[in-house]
Amino acid sequence: MKNLPVLYLALFDFVPNLAFLIGAYYLVKIVFLVRGKACGSLAVVGTALIFLGGMLQAIWKLLYVTDTADFRLMSNLQFILLAPGFLAVLIAVILLIQKSSKKDTLPVIFMATWKLPFLIIMAITSLAAHGLLTFISIRRRSYWSAIGFGIAFICLLGMSGMAGGDQTIPQQWVEESVNAIGQSAFALGSYLLYRNFLKFGCSKKEVSS
Repeated sequence: MKNLPVLYLALFDFVPNLAFLIGAYYLVKIVFLVRGKACGSLAVVGTALIFLGGMLQAIWKLLYVTDTADFRLMSNLQFILLAPGFLAVLIAVILLIQKSSKKDTLPVIFMATWKLPFLIIMAITSLAAHGLLTFISIRRRSYWSAIGFGIAFICLLGMSGMAGGDQTIPQQWVEESVNAIGQSAFALGSYLLYRNFLKFGCSKKEVSS
């Protein structure tokens, strides 16, 4: 058994994943509400891949620190799952922002070499998705949801900046805390934006004047 601070850190790793799940639930409901079954299904697949990738990482960490097992593949699968997951979410959000109901052709995801391409795709698509969700919220005058997505966006930037640092226990606590704040803000933003769509409908005039 590793020391207690490490165990607490491993348990805390589940918090951002559960917060993301709440946000993903409302984001998926928005996409189904506005864009229908096909686009909603894409959002379900994307958010499921992201949640599964995060949970596998958290479960691996908990098993490792409790000296139960070291299934390192569970940790490595995170990169394979998160990249297409965030890409699918980004596509769903882009389609959400479009007003036409024409059938869209989804781009094909080409897998390249190990890890770096996944990290690049994950970073770009996750930041782009949060940025677009902030834009949608502002355009619909849902300013509190925009603040939530904005905080989540800033936390993502912060996580990217800390990725290359020394992975000490204090450093990991900072990273996990930033991640938990970001995912909680995403959950709040998704919920508030969903309420906005329910209240004003899909055809609300989204103008700033």
